[in-house]
Amino acid sequence: MPEDKPPSPPRLPGRPDPLRPGGPGGGEGGQGTVVAERRVARTKPPSLYQVVMLNDDYTPMEFVVMVLQQYFQRDLDTATQIMLKIHHEGRGVCGVYPKDIAATKVELVLTAARRDGHPLQCIMEAA
Repeated sequence: MPEDKPPSPPRLPGRPDPLRPGGPGGGEGGQGTVVAERRVARTKPPSLYQVVMLNDDYTPMEFVVMVLQQYFQRDLDTATQIMLKIHHEGRGVCGVYPKDIAATKVELVLTAARRDGHPLQCIMEAA
């Protein structure tokens, strides 16, 4: 006498049988098996910007050195070298930062200069 098997679940038209060999989720043979590969998400490093101070004939050199020390964490010697570069060449790079940090530093310098009555100009440029 043949063994009684439970009835198979109804198949939906156009869909493979999940319990049939080779179908998704069942059987042997690996036919129809989907392998998902994990892609490594690579984030692009942020664009960098130079903060540049421009020379003028009115802002005292001591003020420029103080700004470089206070807002760009430069020691006295480095701040003096950058200030002299600004004085002799008309411009000097104070630092290189991501866009939002560079913009903030420019605003801090301009605010300090206006507060003390100096026409110092500070800009940012793509590095």
